[in-house]
Amino acid sequence: MRQNDSRPVSPAQRGEQFIGTLSHQLKSPINTINSLLKTIADGFTGDISDKTRHFIEKAIGKTAEANTLIADLLTFQQYAGAGQAAAEEFDCVDLTHTVAGAYMAEASDREVFLRTRLPEHTAIFVKGSMRGLEIALRNLIENAIKYTPAHGHIVVKASVQKGKKQCVIAVSDSGSGIPTAELDNVFDPFYRSVKHQSAAAGTGLGLSITRNIITSMGGGISAESRENAGSIFTISLPYTRVRSLARGARKRRRVVIIGGVTAGPKAAARLRRLCEDMDITIIEKGEFLSYSGCGLPSYIAGRVFSPKALMSTADNTIRDISFFETIRNIKILNKIEAVDIDRKRKTVEVKDLATGESWRVPYDALVLATGADSFLPPIPGIRLPGIYSLHRVEDAEAIKRECMGRNARDVCIIGGGLIGIETAESLIEAGARVTILEKKAHILSTIFDRDISGKIQNAMTKKGIKIVTDTAIERIARKGEQLVFSTDKGKFFADLVILSAGVVPNARLAKKAGLACTPVGAVMVNRHLRTSDKSIYAIGDCAASVNCITRTQEYWPLGSISTKMGRIAADNICGRASVFDGFIGTVVFQSFGLSIARTGLTFERAREHGFNAMAVVVTGLDRAHYARNAQYVTLKLIADTKTGRVLGVQGYGRGDVFRHVQVVACGIAKAMTLTDIFALDLGYAPEFNIPIDVVQTACLVLGSKMEGFIKTITAEDLSRNMGAYHIIDASPVSEHMMNAIPGSVNVPLENLRREGIAFDKKAKCVVYSKTSSRAYEAYRHLVSRGYENILVLEGGYAYWVQ
Repeated sequence: MRQNDSRPVSPAQRGEQFIGTLSHQLKSPINTINSLLKTIADGFTGDISDKTRHFIEKAIGKTAEANTLIADLLTFQQYAGAGQAAAEEFDCVDLTHTVAGAYMAEASDREVFLRTRLPEHTAIFVKGSMRGLEIALRNLIENAIKYTPAHGHIVVKASVQKGKKQCVIAVSDSGSGIPTAELDNVFDPFYRSVKHQSAAAGTGLGLSITRNIITSMGGGISAESRENAGSIFTISLPYTRVRSLARGARKRRRVVIIGGVTAGPKAAARLRRLCEDMDITIIEKGEFLSYSGCGLPSYIAGRVFSPKALMSTADNTIRDISFFETIRNIKILNKIEAVDIDRKRKTVEVKDLATGESWRVPYDALVLATGADSFLPPIPGIRLPGIYSLHRVEDAEAIKRECMGRNARDVCIIGGGLIGIETAESLIEAGARVTILEKKAHILSTIFDRDISGKIQNAMTKKGIKIVTDTAIERIARKGEQLVFSTDKGKFFADLVILSAGVVPNARLAKKAGLACTPVGAVMVNRHLRTSDKSIYAIGDCAASVNCITRTQEYWPLGSISTKMGRIAADNICGRASVFDGFIGTVVFQSFGLSIARTGLTFERAREHGFNAMAVVVTGLDRAHYARNAQYVTLKLIADTKTGRVLGVQGYGRGDVFRHVQVVACGIAKAMTLTDIFALDLGYAPEFNIPIDVVQTACLVLGSKMEGFIKTITAEDLSRNMGAYHIIDASPVSEHMMNAIPGSVNVPLENLRREGIAFDKKAKCVVYSKTSSRAYEAYRHLVSRGYENILVLEGGYAYWVQ
């Protein structure tokens, strides 16, 4: 039999009961209204106008706000009085970690940096409502995200005050803050700051609910804030016990990785795949993680609309903090700078760049992936405002802001390195006028020979880029809104300047820690990528590596090398013996539709290293001439005359250059000869290739040149000595009339065999055709007829004209 509760009900209790009853009663009709509105919006009742749809969607939004208010009212009613929820003992550190992790993605979407500072391997147990504390933490973190602007930061910290037997959880942000006059009212029900009422939606119940929950657990909550300087909400709860999670269990190995762009994240990902029983931490000074630095010029040009696209995987997963922490269980400390390594104690001192706070992170294995810095030439004025490097996402964003904000029309690039060449096209697309000032005789001087880089330079000049080589910048000064360059070739003016004079390894931490470095400043490593300290590895652009051809230590900052190093270092940390044998310098990029690639040694470098090098330039189609999109490619192949070993190749063209360079890269890695590469069984189909690949043709021609079966002349030598030779075009008449070297005589191959040429057999003659394939046949015929000084033009007209 049911008995009536005769205990008196206070007015406050009656109010709480009324709120609960009313909220439940309103919930059902509001959900029904929401469902009906969505039915109309989705077109199930017939077509509606855009204007009607707009108002319906606004109404749906209002029903969502009403549901939020009802949920808050119910929660408020549940936790309005003490003892409303069943008490249980739980680990508040683990709960805090879980709740904060759930908001990583939302914070990242708003470009807010949310991170945690929680005790490692420690459980702090409190007694009360676990669900209640979760709601309280969610309220605080949601508010922090809501009121923190883009690029701001939020830190969720937990600590123990053993003297007071308290667990302290603090949520701090760099948001808009709360006016001092309103600070005492923020925990009142339905109170909302006048400053925030129009800026963000809300019910004004969140903080009141949070206070009720914390009070019901025997704790307290306080708020500190300064207007426009952020807020700190601090929860204090009595704890029942503190337990070390490492006690009685096998100790987890701690791996700390300094650097979170390329090599570092690769190492971390491989480590996690190999071992779940390991604590992995990435420390990254910048805001962004695991992005493609090669895509930065595309971001400037607008072809890539967001830095997040550069952080995406092939399956559209964004590699942000949430990805690493929630999916890969890798701790991320971004916007945190590593400032010192204590090798004896095996700790890394780090500094929070937002708060200035410092602490030490312990490690069992340390991986240095600190990358490289842009080289600053010793030019007076090089640090003036308006001069940028392009090495990180932050650099690209600064350049983009400068271009848009100041409408920079004249851009000067200091140095003709790879970054500058790729960026030049992006700037042209953005509507700028671009000048490249290069100190050396030709652009791309470290990776291409002068003849090939000259052709690339010609192509860029035709697209409107002014390139000035052999020029020394004496000083840079500001005159009004522009920067003025004083050089040995006159003055140049620019609204914006980008540095492309190369990069230098960022090995400051390694040097400070006493690790061995090379003369150029890269960290020395062995084949297992260990440094001079067996507990420390170095990978990526900060590390030295070995040239597979010369076996000398060199510095090649390439993304392909960095990612391989990351994987190999992870293998070795996990006890899987792996070696990094070195690099051959394979590079590929595009410029104004021209595909450009190289691998191995240049001709000049091969000679410098003692090889008896010989080279040949060959032009051909990348697929059958009748195939769709057939295009010409030009390759310069280099090999050693003593052994026939292939040493390098450089190529460019509208066709698929990279495919051919990849073949040579494989050959160089395996020390293959010209004969070996020709013998490779490469695929053929008209839409994809020609029966004998252009690379294999180059091997045949270079082999013939080494044997003396064919004598050639380069386009550069011919251009310098045009008057010294009779120039013969073996092309058909129709082709000669359209495209011919000035002053050349047309003797089609079919006529040449029948009639010969009208020159003395001792006369110096150069024979060519479009690709010089006809010229080779003409050469052999003329030599057999007794002509002594015949040369074939390498690359043919197609190469010469460029």
